[in-house]
Amino acid sequence: MRAGRAIAEGERQVARASEHDPAHVIEEFETLAERGARWVRDHLALAIAVLAIVLIGAAALGAYASRATHRAEAASDALDLVSSEYMQAMGASPDDLSVPELANPAAAAEIRSQFAERFAEVAEEHAGTAPAAFARLEQGNLAQAAGDFEGAIAIWRQAIEEHARRPSLRALLEQRIARAYEGEQRWAEAAAAYEAAAAVSDYRLRDIALAEAARCLQQAGETERARDLAMRVPLESPSLMLPEHLRSMVAELRQLPAPPAR
Repeated sequence: MRAGRAIAEGERQVARASEHDPAHVIEEFETLAERGARWVRDHLALAIAVLAIVLIGAAALGAYASRATHRAEAASDALDLVSSEYMQAMGASPDDLSVPELANPAAAAEIRSQFAERFAEVAEEHAGTAPAAFARLEQGNLAQAAGDFEGAIAIWRQAIEEHARRPSLRALLEQRIARAYEGEQRWAEAAAAYEAAAAVSDYRLRDIALAEAARCLQQAGETERARDLAMRVPLESPSLMLPEHLRSMVAELRQLPAPPAR
């Protein structure tokens, strides 16, 4: 009996070893290939239809990606052109990084008005692209520089609506709105805009925006709310690069005693 079992076990081991033998593996592949070929032969119409769907889908995806790339490049070129021409119209040299101020205020106002329209055209002609958002940003900057504060806010709000599916762009525009409100010392509105930017979870500057919101609330005299926001700023995060004045302000707010329970 023992000898019989030993022989049987030996045969099983040989069989298992043969399963991993290269010749056996090749034979298995050949069998699978034959089955596949037989299925295709028996279901030729279905196989052709599946292949056509795959090829059409791949072609459509490639065409969509190509069009998207082309649209983004065209929008970027249009924005660069208008930005360059605006700098030249304002008397900037090729090395200037900021827009100089013309000696003639009336001439400067006329140039800003003209180029505000041109930036708006870029935003409209290339709607949905990131350069279109930056065109709206510049359009608002020119409106604000011309003294139309509420018009600038409206332009940036319009851009936020136009790019509802681009959270980081929305957050960037909210921060621009917040800075504009700061310039008018409208601290509560500035804080609200900073908070809106900080609410975008994948926005890289969200912690800075949160600290700025706390600072604006402190300026508005809303110390308790400022402290609440400061407590949400992760000062110990190794990836956080808060400016020193914000870090100090947040640290001071965090040291304030919690308000009594109500």
